[in-house]
Order: sequence, then C-alpha cells, then structure tokens
Amino acid sequence: MSAVIVSLPQGNYRNHDAVEKVVNYIMRLQNPKLIGGYGVFAISPDLVIREFYMVKKVYNKMENKQIVHIVISIEESLPFTPLEVRRLAEMIAQYFAYERQVIFAVHDDTKHLHIHMGINTVAYTNGNYCGFFDISELREYAKKCMDILIDEVIFNKKIKQK
Repeated sequence: MSAVIVSLPQGNYRNHDAVEKVVNYIMRLQNPKLIGGYGVFAISPDLVIREFYMVKKVYNKMENKQIVHIVISIEESLPFTPLEVRRLAEMIAQYFAYERQVIFAVHDDTKHLHIHMGINTVAYTNGNYCGFFDISELREYAKKCMDILIDEVIFNKKIKQK
C-alpha cells in the first residue's frame, strides 16, 4: 500500500450549493490549527465560500462544476501527528495554489488521519475554468510530498521543496 492515497469522492458538484456543502464539510472540525488554504482567508466557512464565489462572479463563471473535492488518506502505520499531516496538506495544496483558491483541513476524527481539500474550478489569475485535474499527476506529486514529510519527520532531514 502507498503511504498516501489520493481519491476523488463521488459527485458531480454542479449543484448551486456544492461550494457551501464541501467547504462546510472540510472546515467542520473544531481545531483551527488543522485548517489552511491558499488564496482564501481560512477563518470561517462563510468567508471562504464568499471568496470562492467572488472569483466566480468576477469572471462570470457560475455554471458547471463548482468545486473539486479531493481526499488524501495517510497510511495508518506512519507515526504522524495531525499537525505534521497539515504540513503535507500545505505541500499538496501548493500544486494548485499558483492559480486556484484552495481550502484544506486535516480530519483526525476517524481511526486514520486524512485530508480534505476543496479547489475552486475558476482560476483567480485569469478566470480559466477547470473542473477536472489529472489525478495520476496529482498522485505522483502527493507521493513526492509524502517522501519529503517522511524525511523531515522520521529521518529529521530538512529538505528544500522544489
């Protein structure tokens, strides 16, 4: 089994309240230290939802898929704390952060740590719409990020991220 598994939950996320449902689900935990984002102020779900919609409205792209929802599961045998997994979430979110708003949170309410991530389908840089990402490319990127985290946490090596 891989140390990190990237998956896309079922759903087309085209409904008018898709952003609200996904963002509220991602941010539902009580520990704000496990929540983060890029291109958003990850202070409250309502603020993040408004920020996603502001970008969509500026570019007049309120139709089609509204949000990409990704789940990243961590191998249970790895000795990571929730805050260390948050570091992994930050690294993986950077895959999208240069042109998309991203909200993420580490969920520690089940027997294994996992990350939920929501990505705006409309780029804040130029209004480019993208409702689907190459999951195989993202999986490879996530594996590289996991290797960095393993080196940093387990082997106490500081690695410069490229």
